[in-house]
Amino acid sequence: MLPDTSPELLMIYDLRDPDTRRLAHRHRGFWGILYTDIYTLDLDHIALAFRPAGERWRPWEKVRLQWILEDGEAA
Repeated sequence: MLPDTSPELLMIYDLRDPDTRRLAHRHRGFWGILYTDIYTLDLDHIALAFRPAGERWRPWEKVRLQWILEDGEAA
């Protein structure tokens, strides 16, 4: 069976705003650099794809996912 490599969450960030830039960096830190893919959309926008790290980490990923979603709503 192949590992699940589809993103758990995909978020787009507008880097023209310094607060949003910091938020993107923070979210990547929440999830972990190894399992976060960065896609450049244009000079001012990126998409972060947060991928699962495996079944062992599933409960912890649910917690981090909630942090990212709550943090994103507050922005």
